Amino acid sequence: MPFERRLTLDASAAEYVIDVANVVREPALGGERPADLGRLAGLLEALAEFTRDPAVQVYAITDRSLLTDGRLTHEERQRLEGWYLDGLLEVLPRADDRILELADALELRVVSADNFLDFHRAYPWIPGDRDHFLRPFLRPDGVIGVRPRIMPVPAEWQVSRKEEEGLLLEAGVLRRWDRSAHRAVLSRDWRCPEAGCPLFGAGDRPNTALPRRRKSQVLCPTHGLPLTDAGPRPRRAQVKVVMDGTVRGRFMVTAGEPLAVGRAPADGGVVLGTWIDDTAVDSVSRTHVVLSYDGTGLSVVDERSANGTRVRRRRPAGDQVVPLPHGELWHLRQGDSVVLHDRLELLPSGRQFVFEEDPADGTVGPRAGAEAAGPTMMAVPWPPESDGTGRGDG
Repeated sequence: MPFERRLTLDASAAEYVIDVANVVREPALGGERPADLGRLAGLLEALAEFTRDPAVQVYAITDRSLLTDGRLTHEERQRLEGWYLDGLLEVLPRADDRILELADALELRVVSADNFLDFHRAYPWIPGDRDHFLRPFLRPDGVIGVRPRIMPVPAEWQVSRKEEEGLLLEAGVLRRWDRSAHRAVLSRDWRCPEAGCPLFGAGDRPNTALPRRRKSQVLCPTHGLPLTDAGPRPRRAQVKVVMDGTVRGRFMVTAGEPLAVGRAPADGGVVLGTWIDDTAVDSVSRTHVVLSYDGTGLSVVDERSANGTRVRRRRPAGDQVVPLPHGELWHLRQGDSVVLHDRLELLPSGRQFVFEEDPADGTVGPRAGAEAAGPTMMAVPWPPESDGTGRGDG
């Protein structure tokens, strides 16, 4: 597929954030030119292989200087400019702080060889992090790959993180926001006063990027100007179609708009035959399940499929697979997937931005202690053990 189809500034769809300039200008990733857009293409292919998701969605950001870098060809610079104008690439004077802001606010994994040493005090979750960074590298066969990385801990890091956070907060360096504030910002439609702004300037398309937040202001990341609130925007949740362990497609479920999924749902809906083979299609009913999103979590109901539906709950001790009775509403939690066929599952996004950890009472809602946790981005734990039925809240 054209690799730009993997680029998105949709904050609810992206799963990784990439500093495009860092990749394009890295000679260690192959090629003889000091700057080569082909390195980005190779990295996106590597991410697709790493995630087993051919259409993996990446939030791409670059320093403004890349668009005028004379080491790129004229065609490459034009391509970058086109992505910027089409709302596929965020362009800033400097990308690093924005990359970490997105990682912190949206729980995106960062693909970069940068150690971000000058931001360790502003983002204290970085030193020693093992879960949220990937490094691109050149494999022996000359193809770009990606692998998890452990972020370095600077030698001068001698005080506890809590003490450091307190000092930074007192100095006004660290911006600590409740994640619900980011969700509130993303639930609104914003407009930039700058005519032709590619992120927040078009009234005929949804503005799905993450605005910048500085104190009480909501700003355009490109122009630095205060954005105007144009009203509410429905929240959405992403669901992946996984066949034989590989992501074949994805779709969005909008809050308040139930979505039928099956072989050929009546009155619209998601037609799975677009992505899966005939053997799996034959085992899927015309309308197999209906998914709903309430802005906090996804729910699924099997109206009356011929071959039934199961829910898989992935746990460290082993999966639990539970039949879903016809007509019973299941509130999906972190780690749940909907099994339509032995080879076919619907996998909701595992990002914490969409699904929050279940608090102690078992309901779906904000993370317990999220505000107290501040900016730390931790690995999402599995939900607490249930009563052994594996059944959802419904």
